Amino acid sequence: MRLQLSGRLEQQQVLAPQLILSMDILQLGVADLEARIQQEFTENPALELVDPTPGEATTASTSSDEETRRLMEIVDRWEKPMTGERRQVGSSDASDAKHEALMNTADRPESLEAFLLRQLQMVDLDQSEKRACEMVCGNLDEKGWFIGSCEDLALCSGVSVGAIEQALQRVRQLDPPGIGAVSLADCLLLQLGCDQDAIEYRIVAECLHDLLENSLPRIAQTLKVSLGDVQEACDLIRQLDPDPGSRFVDTSHLGIVPEITIDEVGDRFVARLSQDRLPDLRISPACTAILKEPEVKKEVAEYIRTRVEGARWLIHAIDQRRRTLIDIAQAIVDRQQDFLRDGPGQIQALTMQEIADATGVHISTVSRSSNGKYMQTSNGVIELRRLFTGGVAREDGKVASRESICEAIRGIVGAEDNNYPLSDTQLTNKLTHSGVKIARRTVTKYRERAGIPQAKLRKRYSA
Repeated sequence: MRLQLSGRLEQQQVLAPQLILSMDILQLGVADLEARIQQEFTENPALELVDPTPGEATTASTSSDEETRRLMEIVDRWEKPMTGERRQVGSSDASDAKHEALMNTADRPESLEAFLLRQLQMVDLDQSEKRACEMVCGNLDEKGWFIGSCEDLALCSGVSVGAIEQALQRVRQLDPPGIGAVSLADCLLLQLGCDQDAIEYRIVAECLHDLLENSLPRIAQTLKVSLGDVQEACDLIRQLDPDPGSRFVDTSHLGIVPEITIDEVGDRFVARLSQDRLPDLRISPACTAILKEPEVKKEVAEYIRTRVEGARWLIHAIDQRRRTLIDIAQAIVDRQQDFLRDGPGQIQALTMQEIADATGVHISTVSRSSNGKYMQTSNGVIELRRLFTGGVAREDGKVASRESICEAIRGIVGAEDNNYPLSDTQLTNKLTHSGVKIARRTVTKYRERAGIPQAKLRKRYSA
């Protein structure tokens, strides 16, 4: 056995905590960033909100004796043993502000289950029936459909199968229509509420697959009715909601908040930060003053110093996020002036590398800054990432962006005769005649990207 020492040189990339925090803050959307600030505000006593009220000046002019007395009280509270309480560092005003911020949150919208239970309160039910209905209401998915089977629910809840089936029938009579369905056909039939001999009922019950494929002549042949009556019935069916419970889904956490507003100044467009929803933050003066007190114990000072440093990093990261976001947004706006002036059909082909070169940042920074960030324009709210798009070469040597091609396809389809919808090959020919060199399979991809169904699903039939 031989022991040997050797040395070698190698390079390793080590990210500083401040850089990691800056990258995390940059990639957050405004809603997530608000939640992050709220969490830090709750956990870090060295972080305070800047109160823009006139009373702030009065607070800042507190005499030095009063300030010293208050700081020593903070230290006393820290050093005093407490049972079942969290040690707090900071003024009572800061604590009140944090409590107010925690309480100042919007209520969640009423859930589907709560809405159904509120309707059941107006129905005369005994305790066992009420419990069975509550079990059924709690067993609906986000679409409002009944999950599983009555037998499984009865086995899990200890209620008889008959009681569950009866409760399901009661729930299916509640609003919104279609609640408690077990399939797509069942959901549509609950909403139709018509006689079984009606054409609409028979189409859903007997020819649902043909309806989804828009094979109306086959439906007319199967049901032995006129094609015009089938078209009229299908128009009515398509107005129904296959997901009646979706309107109760809480999407507040998915709310789109534009952080950038585009203003037209003269003959060009300029980006600016929208009225900032993010609070102004500062380091607690009480905490920084404590660090200057010679009487403060070492462990107390170390705790406060760590919290102050964390608060300073967060404030710097948020400020850097604002500067980076506005720089990148303006660079994008400078290259998408035609889109802002004339609409989605004029979006220019643009890559993230172009913006990275223009702003002097890494392409990953551009990606973090554009993902989940939205701008308010005269054409509506749009995600920054959507303004990065590849393209297809035109005969004149220019590049047509994907979005402009999608808009062109929408325009062509919007002007077509619904009785004779254009195939993808015909769409390709029209685009080629307009100067865009594009393959049919690419047209198919862009048509699907634009949310346009294929030709046979767009066709309408007349008698």
